[in-house]
Amino acid sequence: RRPPLASLARTLLPCAALCRSGMPLRIVTLGGLSLVVPVMEELFWRSFLMRWVQSPVFEAVDPRRVGARAIVLSTFVFVLAHTLWLAAAVAGLAYALLYRQTGKLWVAVIAHAVTNLVLGLWVVRTANWAFW
Repeated sequence: RRPPLASLARTLLPCAALCRSGMPLRIVTLGGLSLVVPVMEELFWRSFLMRWVQSPVFEAVDPRRVGARAIVLSTFVFVLAHTLWLAAAVAGLAYALLYRQTGKLWVAVIAHAVTNLVLGLWVVRTANWAFW
């Protein structure tokens, strides 16, 4: 009869190997990048900043009435917060236009989440950590 500790160790061995591979951290990071970051960034960049540039009383601004100046300036500041400027400019402009077109922030959040998820999966698959 085996001692219970040996049985437990054999059961946990695959878990330990998985942890050493860094996969749990990658999964948590990917989850954060695709679930938390898009919500927080869209709340700030589009729901607040883009409408605030339009009018300091931003709560009263209908996102469907935001002008080009507000879109361009908020996208420019969004670009400054990201390392890949061209990609950030295209994505930021797309998210802003989606928000203005629909008037619904969740549309921009979902687009941002899909972008981050696809990029994150590509980074994990190719190990191009510079894009992380």
